[in-house]
Amino acid sequence: MKPQLTETGHHQLTNRLVRLKKERTDARERIRTARKFCDFREDVTYREAVHEYERIEADILELNHLLDDVIIVISERSEVVTFGNQVVIREMQQEETERYRIVSEAEADIERGSISVTSPLGRRLMGATIGQTIQIETPGGTIQVEVLHIEP
Repeated sequence: MKPQLTETGHHQLTNRLVRLKKERTDARERIRTARKFCDFREDVTYREAVHEYERIEADILELNHLLDDVIIVISERSEVVTFGNQVVIREMQQEETERYRIVSEAEADIERGSISVTSPLGRRLMGATIGQTIQIETPGGTIQVEVLHIEP
């Protein structure tokens, strides 16, 4: 099955790829500089530059692979929670609400209000309807949340 991304997620990951390619160029230059001044008895600077370059290169390869195979999903208004929807929920016995967008693992960022479709909450929300109460197993025990609103 091909990976899915929202339009926003695709844009963010494409921008990240552009930044990584610039970082790769900078990392190559640090390696060249470290080689010129490298004392092979103390080549910590050189090794660090190589490790950084390898990390960047691995990230670029991973993002290229993901972006080459991705299906971009356009979220639509729905009566049930689907991929890309934003869902407003309220934990039972609580006053405040929480808002999450259901996205792929690659674009999930809890601080930005997006959770992975494969997370415990994301899995349980998929297919839920407005007014439905669902149970979620957490490390602290089972919680119940009510689906208040579904947005595209």
